[in-house]
Amino acid sequence: MKFSVIIPAYNEEGSITASIKALLKQNVPREDFEIVVVDNNSTDATGQNALAAGADRVVKETTKGTNFARQRGVIESTGNILAFLDADSEPPTDWLERIEKDLSLPGIAGISGPYDYGLRGIRKSIGDFYEHKILPAMPSILYFIFRRKAGVMIGGNFAVWRKTLEKIGGLPPLKFWGDDSATAMLISRRVGKVFFDPDLIIKSSPRRFEKHGLLFLTLKYAFVYFKTYFSPQFR
Repeated sequence: MKFSVIIPAYNEEGSITASIKALLKQNVPREDFEIVVVDNNSTDATGQNALAAGADRVVKETTKGTNFARQRGVIESTGNILAFLDADSEPPTDWLERIEKDLSLPGIAGISGPYDYGLRGIRKSIGDFYEHKILPAMPSILYFIFRRKAGVMIGGNFAVWRKTLEKIGGLPPLKFWGDDSATAMLISRRVGKVFFDPDLIIKSSPRRFEKHGLLFLTLKYAFVYFKTYFSPQFR
């Protein structure tokens, strides 16, 4: 198997169908990728809806947390390229195609890209500037100042070679905050470069911003990122 698309899901019966149907429209042949949904203790019909929509398998992970669920998907999957998607996200038709192209660049061990939240007005302008300008430049800026490597990954839109995760001992066992940052730091420091591709865009639900607010979430993610960057745990 060339690709394994791994989707961690908790009570996502309302969104998982759209996510999987978007995956089924990929430009690459269907036999080249599998869709593995990891049910992280859902109490609704997430698993049933995923199978009905076209997922190849639904597996269980009883330990709550995004990276615990993703790692279960890694164990249960077979692809050489592991692509991670959130259950409320919908990739464009060239998502897997672009992932393969980016991972084939020299020295690239992992890749990630931004979300399109469907924001409007000033919120869209701020979000676009953050995800398309600041995030791609962050590793270079940090290395220039602190001489310590860094990477940027967004948990619901990243991909790695399977051998990359093997070299870092699997995904860091974190529940949510910092899970993607820790993964990016370990890969960039122990394996190779993490490439943030501004054109690797997927559509994602704005529900987090609607619940917590754009400013709060942006500052929260930034705080966790820098905390992870300086943590000796992820050297």
